[in-house]
Amino acid sequence: MVTPKKKPESKKVGRPLEYTQEMGDYICELVSSTGYGLLKLAKLFPELPDKMTINRWRHRVPEFRAQYAQAKIEQADILAEECLEIADDDSQDVKFDKDGNELCNTEFIARARLRVDTRKWLASKLLPKQYGQQAEEGKPVDKTMIEMLIDKLVD
Repeated sequence: MVTPKKKPESKKVGRPLEYTQEMGDYICELVSSTGYGLLKLAKLFPELPDKMTINRWRHRVPEFRAQYAQAKIEQADILAEECLEIADDDSQDVKFDKDGNELCNTEFIARARLRVDTRKWLASKLLPKQYGQQAEEGKPVDKTMIEMLIDKLVD
């Protein structure tokens, strides 16, 4: 009598669909240590589930929801640090024309301003008490340190 051979166990292919604590820890570690969103992380790390799956986990798994919220708070600090790095980078503020004349590289400065403004806005949404502007009624809002650094870029 011939016994059927067992099929060799195949490795799972594709993105994970079921939540595991190990995957939740990994996702939160990536979120808290980079300024990237879930779409970018999923592109950079193919072993991660897609954004919709992660969001589903956030809604269905209370422990992951809390862990992810903490990771986003830590990400706000990363974004603020990136603002400082971008504002301090003057390496491409000057360019030279074909005759060797020094010119202001307005395109680079404008891109740096956009990068800082985007990170500043995102940080203010993630941690409004720390990075947001909160004006009292009738009182003008003082410039934040980040806004003062942005002003440095255009001067």
